[in-house]
Amino acid sequence: MKQPMTLANSGWTNTWVELLVLFALITGAAVHLFDMHWLIAMTVAPVVMLGLLLLVVVTVEALWLLVTSLDRLGAACGLRKSPLA
Repeated sequence: MKQPMTLANSGWTNTWVELLVLFALITGAAVHLFDMHWLIAMTVAPVVMLGLLLLVVVTVEALWLLVTSLDRLGAACGLRKSPLA
């Protein structure tokens, strides 16, 4: 069976690299944009990363609720059978 092509290999090594790059970018942005000392920016960066993660989770959940509610509304109006159920 042919394996699908991906841009990045899966595994914890790549995940740690991506997290470190995100940490460095947020730290650099905090130093540059907010004129923070680099030590303070390094302590603020994980909090910002957690906030961004929570924002993504809440956005995905809200969009999923919107899609399922629109699907149920369409099923109630008799538009079509749902592939989500």
